[in-house]
Amino acid sequence: MTSLLHRLLENGRTAAAPSAVPPAGPPAGGAPPAADLDPSGWSAKFHSVRFRVVAAMLGMTLAGLVTAGLIAFIVQFQDSDARVDQAIFDKGNTLVKLVATTSNASSDSNSSKLHEAAENIAPRSNEVMAAIVDGRIGWIIEGNPDEPLLDAALRPDVVRLPNPSGAAFGDFNAGGRPLRTVVLPVKGSAAGNTGTYLLLGRDAADQRDHNLASVQTYSLVGAGTLLGAALIGGLVAGRLLDPLRRLREATRVVSHEDLTQRVEVRDGGDDVTLLTKTFNTMLERLDEGARQQQQFLDDAGHELRTPLTILRGHLELVSVDDPADVIATREVLLEEVDRMQRLVDDLLVLANAGHPDFIRKAPIRIPDFLQQVMEKIRVLADRRWQIDESDDYVVEADPQRLTQALVQLAANAVKHTGRSSTIALGSRIEGPTAAGGTPLPGSDTLVLWVRDTGAGIAVKDQQRIFERFGRARPGRGEEGSGLGLSIVTAIAEAHGGTATVESAYGQGSRFMIRVPMQGVDVKL
Repeated sequence: MTSLLHRLLENGRTAAAPSAVPPAGPPAGGAPPAADLDPSGWSAKFHSVRFRVVAAMLGMTLAGLVTAGLIAFIVQFQDSDARVDQAIFDKGNTLVKLVATTSNASSDSNSSKLHEAAENIAPRSNEVMAAIVDGRIGWIIEGNPDEPLLDAALRPDVVRLPNPSGAAFGDFNAGGRPLRTVVLPVKGSAAGNTGTYLLLGRDAADQRDHNLASVQTYSLVGAGTLLGAALIGGLVAGRLLDPLRRLREATRVVSHEDLTQRVEVRDGGDDVTLLTKTFNTMLERLDEGARQQQQFLDDAGHELRTPLTILRGHLELVSVDDPADVIATREVLLEEVDRMQRLVDDLLVLANAGHPDFIRKAPIRIPDFLQQVMEKIRVLADRRWQIDESDDYVVEADPQRLTQALVQLAANAVKHTGRSSTIALGSRIEGPTAAGGTPLPGSDTLVLWVRDTGAGIAVKDQQRIFERFGRARPGRGEEGSGLGLSIVTAIAEAHGGTATVESAYGQGSRFMIRVPMQGVDVKL
């Protein structure tokens, strides 16, 4: 008996483990409780999901702004240089054409004519004109003599630019100012570095300053965009992640003693809101499981207390000197031990009903199965045993558990019937139907039943008898532990089905087990 009680307690702990919540307080080894490990202050902000989401968003926004700006400004700088080159090329080409219409093949004549035309046109304040004659500087006209662009340091590089076959562009640093130049051959120039060439240069500082100002403006706008994105993203992320914060606060106060805490759920269909709804559903299941567990332990303790009291009372009153009294007491004690044995076995079945290996399915041929069950139950009592009907199907189910359920139902029927009563087994395959009886598509259902012509069950008792330790009205017949129909229900639910009863007081009963057909369901 001690070993059986020990097994019951161990199974009770196993069944309670999934719904148990560790109590508050420091765990073994002196570690601080979970609440103390929750970071706070700036560290919590930097490690929060909200900060990481906003930081990731800002990082992607920054990368996009930098990439777009880089591409745009590279194109802008190249375009501005191209416009400057085109402007000085058009102006220089005009001068060269003007000289070409009036000059001869003499380099000196071309240089003088070019100088005269350059003075007439007069370069702008940010331009410089020069002639390159036979590989050296012939003359220079500065648009702003106070700030010359073509100083002596640049001249060796400039005289290497001429290209007799066409225009040659250059980019120089004139005292910290960008100088864009073009060198054009004048009519009569010979091959190599001989002949006359026109050099026209323009200070591109203003254009580049404009480009740099555009970069600065873009940077300020980008910084403002990032700041606005950070503020809006922080607000949006905070609102979206607020259910997570409330979820964390709820988990802090949930304990094995109080599972009534729920997370406030706002309207919405986002993933985080759905998570909070799922969490509340989980808490409801845990709360219901804890209540059922407590009720189960209370009922089990109440049921075990009675036989233990009987055992103790008889042991205290037995006269060890009277053999007849010892024998009588022994018989009573053995009977009570047997009753406790049955009660503990039933409790173990219910405790294991939620385990994955509680059901072990195999193909079952229904007619053969019912015949085997009938051979087992007909020895329970002298009754009229029969099989009502049996559809010839093969289904996938656990034959041992279904046999256990039908034997339990037959034993209950024996308790509440007389010798002249009929107890019958039966099976039928039912499909889903509409209100008018029209067949509907869907899985068929195997219906097994045990029918009797006994006392029947009052309507008010038909739901209660399936509850643990639930019984019908007193005086209905030989009473058991009140767990038999709970075991039948557990077996039916483990198969994905249900257990029900059709009965009227004084007219007999029919207990039915409905099991959805899965796997092999071929009619033979």
